[in-house]
Amino acid sequence: MRYRELIDKADKFEEEYELTECMYFGAIEKLKDVREDLGRLDDIKHIQRVIKLFLIQWGNMTRVVSRKGLDWKGFGVTLRSLEKEFGQIRGEKFITIDFNDPTIANAIKNMYSKLDPFPYLGSPTTISKILHLLNPEILVMWDNAIERRYHRMNQRVDYTPQGYLEFLKEMQKEIGQALEERKIETGQGLDVIEREIRSRYKNKTLAKIIDQYNWMSKGH
Repeated sequence: MRYRELIDKADKFEEEYELTECMYFGAIEKLKDVREDLGRLDDIKHIQRVIKLFLIQWGNMTRVVSRKGLDWKGFGVTLRSLEKEFGQIRGEKFITIDFNDPTIANAIKNMYSKLDPFPYLGSPTTISKILHLLNPEILVMWDNAIERRYHRMNQRVDYTPQGYLEFLKEMQKEIGQALEERKIETGQGLDVIEREIRSRYKNKTLAKIIDQYNWMSKGH
């Protein structure tokens, strides 16, 4: 990916979705303490009033999360049980995290696989949105169109836990290329370039910025 291409598409996303992004920032802020310790996750305060509303208002998933039979209580129990896995990637940076490290790889695959069995909420799109809210630095959102695009580039990318891990590797490679190009162009270090691009988008993470690139690449 070229740096200018990343910026151009992320800019267009910002222009088009400026109002809805307030919902994104609101959800991220309200889950701040939970991201430090998933044991603090409350079924009402955090799941019903933040995660569920985020999926409805920002994710346009009213039909999905309003279906009868959703085990919200069990969902909360499962998320809290993943504190160990989330702890293993907490504090990592997207540009430097080693997705090939067995501890990190297994943590991400376990997160995905434990959420996958939940009816409706276990859809790949929903899983990725929830994972991103709980670690917006590392866990990138996707949907059907995005998965198909990267599956064509790398057939290991699919809707399995391993496939999601492969997707994250592809995202790291893509944004790494863009930042390296900027590094050559400016002579600045990668840390400086990351701060520069995050500042441009109100301190959104690289994982969120590449999602904006992916979304606009679908032709929205």
